[in-house]
Amino acid sequence: MDAAYNDTTTGKNFKDCVSCALNSTYYDPSSLVTDVDWGLYNLRYAFSACVYGYPAGVDSVSSQCLVSCQGLDSAIEFDLLTPNDINLRAWCSTSTFADNQIETCEFCYNLTETQVLMANFIEALRYDCHFPVPSQTAFPISPSLIFAQEQLPTYSSNLLDTPSGGGVNYKLATLIGLPLMGFVILLIILTIGCVLGISWWRRQEREDEELRQWKAMAAENPWSEYPPPEMYSQPQQITQYGSGFQVVDTDGRTHEVGYSKKVIMNVSEDKGKSPSQEYPGELKL
Repeated sequence: MDAAYNDTTTGKNFKDCVSCALNSTYYDPSSLVTDVDWGLYNLRYAFSACVYGYPAGVDSVSSQCLVSCQGLDSAIEFDLLTPNDINLRAWCSTSTFADNQIETCEFCYNLTETQVLMANFIEALRYDCHFPVPSQTAFPISPSLIFAQEQLPTYSSNLLDTPSGGGVNYKLATLIGLPLMGFVILLIILTIGCVLGISWWRRQEREDEELRQWKAMAAENPWSEYPPPEMYSQPQQITQYGSGFQVVDTDGRTHEVGYSKKVIMNVSEDKGKSPSQEYPGELKL
């Protein structure tokens, strides 16, 4: 349990020893093994004993997240009982020590309230596998953060290459970024909806105004859309005269007498009949 590292003598001694090793810059010139290497080895040993009960079980062996961390056991236990200058970091190259396995294990322990340190131990080990600390250099992650009952951030870059020495907590960034992105998307949707709504309202106003104008014009000029009343006047009769006959008077003068008459009737609006033609053929002498 996390409290044991502050409440028990064994836990305090372990915490002080590992913190001292991680803060140290000493290294063995003959083997090039550093105090930081031994401090990280002790974190790996503690994780294996607490989670898997190997090589020796402890009173409070973790079982709550054992299933989530089962995929890491072969990597964590690799040459755990025979540490030397060759294999202190060799376990990092095992295929089972993969980021997806580590994140699954960390996620489970971060949900607990009494075993958060297990997630911090494995995150510190992952950082060293990704960014090995050179000789005569202290471990860039503070031991006070590793032994704190708060989630250790996920480091995606070498802390020794960044001026601030801080890591990026992608989980926290996701928790902050997703609601903000959702708010921005919602704001864009509302803006588009308002623009479309205003455009539709203005178009309706224009159509209503045009309709009112047409009604006003129709009231002022009721015959403007219909044929003029003159088209419905009474039918008219058209009389045409044809040629007559040549007659010679007694005095020798000639003139036409007698002629034909043709009457044409226009269409009646009441009867709706075709135009009628009459040829009385009357002759006048």
